[in-house]
Amino acid sequence: MIRAVVVDDEPPARVRMRQLLEAAGGVTVVGEAGSALEARAVIRELRPDLLFLDVEMPEVRGTALAALLPEPRPFIVFATAYDNYGLDAIAVDATDYLLKPVSRARLAATLDRVRSRLNKQSDLERDVAAASAVQAQMWPGTLPVIDGFDCAAASLPARGVGGDFYDLFPLGASQWALLLGDASGKGMAAGLVASAVQARVHTAARLARLGPAPLMAAVDRDVYATTDGARYATAIYASFDTTTLAFSIVNAGHPAILIDRGAAAANARIDATGPALGLIEAGTFSACEVTLRPGEVLMAYTDGVIEARNPQDEEFGDSRLASLVAAGRDLTAADLCTRTLDAVRQFRGQRQDQDDVTVLVVRAR
Repeated sequence: MIRAVVVDDEPPARVRMRQLLEAAGGVTVVGEAGSALEARAVIRELRPDLLFLDVEMPEVRGTALAALLPEPRPFIVFATAYDNYGLDAIAVDATDYLLKPVSRARLAATLDRVRSRLNKQSDLERDVAAASAVQAQMWPGTLPVIDGFDCAAASLPARGVGGDFYDLFPLGASQWALLLGDASGKGMAAGLVASAVQARVHTAARLARLGPAPLMAAVDRDVYATTDGARYATAIYASFDTTTLAFSIVNAGHPAILIDRGAAAANARIDATGPALGLIEAGTFSACEVTLRPGEVLMAYTDGVIEARNPQDEEFGDSRLASLVAAGRDLTAADLCTRTLDAVRQFRGQRQDQDDVTVLVVRAR
């Protein structure tokens, strides 16, 4: 039995799709949503096998939602009245693209294709899917609401289990911490290192109450001791105060943090203040102190953003990212994350099988 979720902003269209699926047989509609934003929570909770998705919806298009879904993703079938989004559907590896009104015969063929793919999934693929689901549960999903800040993060894994990771968690009454990183390599091994680093950071921050620089030094020693330098992770860790808007940031061999100061001021960058975690036996780390003013935007990201390549083998690059952030400085943090991942996905074109892509945005209100 295929477990399906139907996403369409028009209730009659959702009713019609339910009727078609009931008549086709072998499918259970376990949930539905009227927008892409609502759908993310439904998919995260229900983890369906199949997603029927409209394209033109308020706030976020269905193609943008599909691009942002973490692995393991359901099979995606677009059901739309528009015939001009076919290339976008291919770019997000959709199983099919159905034009409304959807015919019974066309839907039956689509369901047969989905059943065939589900039956071909190997034990290894199921293990990877299970590991990816566990990893996804470790991520915070929608970030906490923090007084004085608008925060969001989004990730686009290249494989079922990715090496990118992020988190945002409280340290005290007005103290918070953010974390974003990228474990070396891809697949299961990178996912294990990413999970280990995330757990060690939580322990050092919440139990040992270490500041950013000594915290990263402690995590560095732990990672090196367990991998002997064979595996490492680059990472950004920062603690910040909601009353002063002051940040204390350590960059462990990671791409530079971008701070957009607004149209009247130059952007700031925070380059590496120490080596990657686990790369050498006893790395030295220092913290950079930064204060955000109202309206300013801090973006941390993994190298999958700036190193993304298009079919002409050009890199997305720092300048293109800085321009994108400047153009979207008035957007919400969530919308800026969505726009960034969508820009990378469109830039890569047919070359979607590249590195994991993750962004985390903090905007001072």
